[in-house]
Amino acid sequence: MLGGHEQSAAPVSAPQPVARSAAMPAQKRAMMLGYLTYSIDARVKRQVKTLAAAGYAVDVICLADDIGQARDANLIGIKVPHYRGLSRWRYVRAYATFFIKAAWTAACLAIRHRYDVAIVCSMPDFIVACALGPKLRGATIVLDVHDPMPELYRVKFGRPAGCLGERLLMLEERVSAWMADRVLATHDLHLSRLVQAGIPRSKLRVVLNAPNPELFPYSDRPLRRGGGLRLVYQGTMSARLGIDVAIRAMRLLRARIPGIELLLIGNGEALEDYKRLAGALEVADIVRFEPPIPVERIAPVLHSCSIGVVPNRDNAATRLMLPVKLMEYAMLGVPIAAARLAPILQYFDARAVEFFEPENPADLAAAIVRLYENPDRLAQMAAAANRVALRLSCGWSENYLEAIAS
Repeated sequence: MLGGHEQSAAPVSAPQPVARSAAMPAQKRAMMLGYLTYSIDARVKRQVKTLAAAGYAVDVICLADDIGQARDANLIGIKVPHYRGLSRWRYVRAYATFFIKAAWTAACLAIRHRYDVAIVCSMPDFIVACALGPKLRGATIVLDVHDPMPELYRVKFGRPAGCLGERLLMLEERVSAWMADRVLATHDLHLSRLVQAGIPRSKLRVVLNAPNPELFPYSDRPLRRGGGLRLVYQGTMSARLGIDVAIRAMRLLRARIPGIELLLIGNGEALEDYKRLAGALEVADIVRFEPPIPVERIAPVLHSCSIGVVPNRDNAATRLMLPVKLMEYAMLGVPIAAARLAPILQYFDARAVEFFEPENPADLAAAIVRLYENPDRLAQMAAAANRVALRLSCGWSENYLEAIAS
């Protein structure tokens, strides 16, 4: 059941008595649990680092695939195939298998240790029930809602607003929040959406997807690298995120900008479709695909790029997403071209981001040309975006620790 991890977890059994002097305080303990790949999850990694710095011993229950390493946590991998396709029932089966194994693992660990807090990361929201063992032993339960599951369901499977699946997931969201002591949203609009869904405002806190400045240091870089212009997108390869819009824009840009290249980093259910699209549009020679890169190693790759692209489509899910990649570009000083969507506009304006109309390859291409032809403005925008990102990241650790406090 348990996969490979940095520190080999001893078999979970009945707790052994530990002799302590009256002067020795018990170390605080935290559990993090999620159907996620730890090596590439920047939000979870920053939370773990913050908890460890605050004196917590941290156990992380996550997917066993590509689990990576952690100095600050004991990683416990659950062997479940990480499904990324379009079958609803295979998603249900994968989630259910993870749920059973993770709940058992969490319960066994809770017998061995008393946790002060258990942070459960969606999706899905219902895995908050996996923390029942720690909760029964007094742990504060925090549900960290990474993404809005009802909206993602609608978009991913092409269902209409108000469909049965969406209504059931709204109910699942409310029940999951009811089981938690605290619920975390990723930005202000997301919090408002959760309030509208019936989650008590008193339970909610905002913890932004703000990158760790230690891993994403600012650099005042030249526009061109190696004589050309390299665009970059890193993250999930999904239709809702509009990577096809960027690929189609490349067909328009190759004649306008010598040496242009698009670097796509990540995986997902649409990856093979995007490779075929690049071939069909005859831009495969200037569109390069790379596998996901661990958070600790991504900054130098992004630093080598000229413009970070955020081509999200305009749909029910992306209207509630503040892209992590955009925040990472801003922290690094990589200029940004992004679709004009409300979650981005609530923090960034046209002085910091070159906006284009969502789902419009020609408008994206025009935005890239504007940036290419005006390097001084490009540098000013990168600096402005960095100032916004630094402001949003300021006090992040303190805010997070306060948010998870009971």
